Amino acid sequence: MTEEKHWSQDQNVDAKQQKREEEKPGQDSSPINPTSRGDVVEKPYSVFTLPQKKWIAFLLTLSAFFSPFSSTVYLPALLPIQQELGITTTQVNLSLTTYLIFQAIAPTLSGELSDTLGRRPVYLITFVIYVAACAGLAVQKSLAALLILRMLQSSGSSGTVAIGFGTLADFTTPAERGSYMGFINSFPLSSPALGPVIGGAIAEAVGWRWIFWFLVVFASATLGLMFLAFPETNRKVVGDGSIRPPVLNRAILEKLVSPKESWAPSRKSASNGRKRTLRDMVPNPFRSVLIIFNKDVSIILLVMSIFYASFYAVMASLPKLFSAIYGYNELEVGLCYLAFGSGGIISSIVTGKIIDRDFQSVAKEAGIKIDRTKLEDMSKFPLEKARLKSIWYGMGLCIAATIPYGWTLSRKPHVAAPLIIQFLIGASNVCVINMISVFLIDLYPAAPATATASGNLCRCMFGAVSTSVIDIMLTKMGVGWTFTFWGLVCLICFPLLELERRQGHNWRLERYQDLMKKQEGNLRGGEGGQSRV
Repeated sequence: MTEEKHWSQDQNVDAKQQKREEEKPGQDSSPINPTSRGDVVEKPYSVFTLPQKKWIAFLLTLSAFFSPFSSTVYLPALLPIQQELGITTTQVNLSLTTYLIFQAIAPTLSGELSDTLGRRPVYLITFVIYVAACAGLAVQKSLAALLILRMLQSSGSSGTVAIGFGTLADFTTPAERGSYMGFINSFPLSSPALGPVIGGAIAEAVGWRWIFWFLVVFASATLGLMFLAFPETNRKVVGDGSIRPPVLNRAILEKLVSPKESWAPSRKSASNGRKRTLRDMVPNPFRSVLIIFNKDVSIILLVMSIFYASFYAVMASLPKLFSAIYGYNELEVGLCYLAFGSGGIISSIVTGKIIDRDFQSVAKEAGIKIDRTKLEDMSKFPLEKARLKSIWYGMGLCIAATIPYGWTLSRKPHVAAPLIIQFLIGASNVCVINMISVFLIDLYPAAPATATASGNLCRCMFGAVSTSVIDIMLTKMGVGWTFTFWGLVCLICFPLLELERRQGHNWRLERYQDLMKKQEGNLRGGEGGQSRV
């Protein structure tokens, strides 16, 4: 049910593309990879050139920066905002809570919408909302305005992550996806560390309102780039990139960023195919929620959310602990976040290479020949073994660093000691989260943005809970036992992922077989390939 609509739309677009390019008949569509026919697609998965792919990846990296950056660049402004608006600490902290809540919820709508209508228009809409909200935050003068505008700011920025991962799945195969994921995540993962430093410097130099004016300028420049030179990639709209998209989905600099196969005006546009109904065009945010309850997905989402919660517990506790232990001011505390950021950046790039290496290694062991430019039939591929092959090392390192972190701080050592541990925690957490994020996209190739939104929903909710209870835990349990607790919670993820590694393939096939039966029933019912949702 969660994929039927997306799969049937992919079939219609690919059917037009197959007819136009005169592919060989007699090949069957596979629900494992809705755009594939047979074991291996004979043509390249995407006609975007390597420079075009790199340009798209750069824009995805830039756009994904804003969601995590906006959550931390604001931290140095909390006290001056509280003083200027005449509100309490609890009230100003509500602006953090509302941001986190909408950071979890908003992508379920924007991700689904981008899977339905296309990536480009939804990207532009979310950035317009974000820029407008930042401008409003720069001039607001009341608590009500602060909370409402923070909700809008979060709604505009958080959708870019889900849409970005969906875009990545549009033009990359599983064999090459890891390296792109590593690059795309590297810049955003540095933003929580850069946020407090930049925000503190701006607030101290010209006042807290200029934090939001800075975001307006930065986001407007990014919006301009997206408007001019971000091509449509959604496979329901452009297929492999050779179908010319509708006018609203076309980049202004189309001939620079779009495949030359789509330039010709005589090309049949995807919009000229089956008429899309209102049901096709209206997003269903509950689809992201339904994905969570599939057996093959629920385990990996739980594991990712636990590690994310542990990571944010360490991050959120840093200001209080380092101020009390080392007497650091806001700027000095902000600089300490660079340990997390540097570890995350390095890990993201290295992990991307490892993900692709593991895929090739498992394929070789299984006797499957992989072409990085073509989409393989994942029904015969041990995907669970490939994506989880190296994750154990990241999980083990994270636990080994988290447990002694609290005990180290309790001894009040030289600051270098906890910063080194923070580097390891940041690197290992990013390793785990990136590997699971790629795996999640592979499990839902027909609706990658929607699947990513479900992961975002889970991990942000877990992160919100961990940040809300960490202060209580530190007070009641002490710093040593608090992080021992988080390390032990992460430890239970080992048997969970082992269960996924052993049973995930069977669960995945069961889900796709159920989807196939429903699709066949719809076709017999005379729906012409359009399935009920």
